[in-house]
Amino acid sequence: MKRFEGKVAIVTGAGSGIGRATALRLAGEGARVVVVDWNEQTGAETLDLLTQVGGDGMFLHRDISKVADTESIVADTVARFGQLNVLVNNAGIIIEKNAVDTTEADWDQLIGVNLKGAFFCAKNAILQFRRQGTGGSIVNVASINTYYAEGGIAVYCITKGGLGQLTRALAMDHSAEGIRVNAVCPGWIETPLNKNFLAIGPHIREQVGRMHAIGRIGQPEEVATAVSYLASDEASFITGALLAVDGGITAGLAPTLGVVL
Repeated sequence: MKRFEGKVAIVTGAGSGIGRATALRLAGEGARVVVVDWNEQTGAETLDLLTQVGGDGMFLHRDISKVADTESIVADTVARFGQLNVLVNNAGIIIEKNAVDTTEADWDQLIGVNLKGAFFCAKNAILQFRRQGTGGSIVNVASINTYYAEGGIAVYCITKGGLGQLTRALAMDHSAEGIRVNAVCPGWIETPLNKNFLAIGPHIREQVGRMHAIGRIGQPEEVATAVSYLASDEASFITGALLAVDGGITAGLAPTLGVVL
């Protein structure tokens, strides 16, 4: 039996990158998957890929920075599939500015998607887990910036640090209800979020690869594997954990930081 057989999972930001890889991984392991994204085209593409490999799911075009949308994601999932078992809070954006250059609009957008959206998606998932009385699993997709800051992305670092603390706080509050909450903290992964920076030139890709002990950039499927494990019953004694899926960046952080353009 596949480990998510009979279970229903929501994956936010599933239109590309880690979210898409996670949606396909969970579907391949038997889950019915709700693909959530604010990009209608890429979200629909993920659902199409999912169905091509025999998966079952649906696409919801939503903006998780709006509380009403986070509520409707869970409500529509339950209306279609009758239950919810797993939430993957993957949706995230980045704005490359330092604190001085950051506008109020930048702050609101980053906090709205990366932190507020994750918080209210989790809240509504937990309320549904309670109604079912079956427990559930939440996996937040954080970042190596949960552990340390980098220059030029001040608010992004704040949101990812906050996501790590949200993971721990939810685990403390809801473990007694059978609800586990964990996070993965990826290093540099081959996703659209990093596409423009990596495209500057081959020297950038090479230098970024060398930052990892493994010596290369990671792939979305490698993060999806970790998400799938934490979401599954095989991780039944794990909650409040921040799992580095970073090729060893944080294992040897001090001597490896710094990319020269």
